[in-house]
Amino acid sequence: MKKTISVLVLVLLCSLGAFAQDVPKAELFVGYNYVRVNSTTDVPAFSSNGGSGQLAINFNKYLSGVADFGVYHNGVIAGYSVNNNIINYLFGPRLSLRKGRVTPYFNILFGGVYAAAQATTQGQVCTGTSCIPSAVHLTNSQNAFAMAVGGGLDIKVAKHVAFRPIGLDYFLTRLYNPVNANDHNQNNLRYSAGVNFLFGGQ
Repeated sequence: MKKTISVLVLVLLCSLGAFAQDVPKAELFVGYNYVRVNSTTDVPAFSSNGGSGQLAINFNKYLSGVADFGVYHNGVIAGYSVNNNIINYLFGPRLSLRKGRVTPYFNILFGGVYAAAQATTQGQVCTGTSCIPSAVHLTNSQNAFAMAVGGGLDIKVAKHVAFRPIGLDYFLTRLYNPVNANDHNQNNLRYSAGVNFLFGGQ
């Protein structure tokens, strides 16, 4: 009887150990991003494409700490040629619901955004009474607060690899609007898809 109980306890402990190891210690996501930038009232909404990476450290089965970095580019705004780049750096907690191979998650991330825009327009250089056409280069850059609230779905396809078909975030940026002092919020939508690499665990 004692041997039977000992064997059952050993099997139970091994099962619990295997269950605990099923959660990876860290995850690295690399993927494509589409951002619909709902800009200020003075600038029409536009789309940007780019990529992002996320590093998640799992504290337990449910809770993780996430660092999110993304770069997005757009070349035309309101019909004008504008070299527009946005870089985000966000940090915060993630809640995961691990259901076998499928892991839905929800996160809320805070941090900042760097935006830089360059445009070239035609102007004139005048000397005395004569003027000649000349290209005028306009540049502007700034850092501001940013936040992302949303979630997604990871599907495990191999021992250390998961596919993320969708990640969807409300992506708030607070870039300064020089035209309208009452309108500094950009309520954006960010979609991501890619591969999530799993480290540690079983």
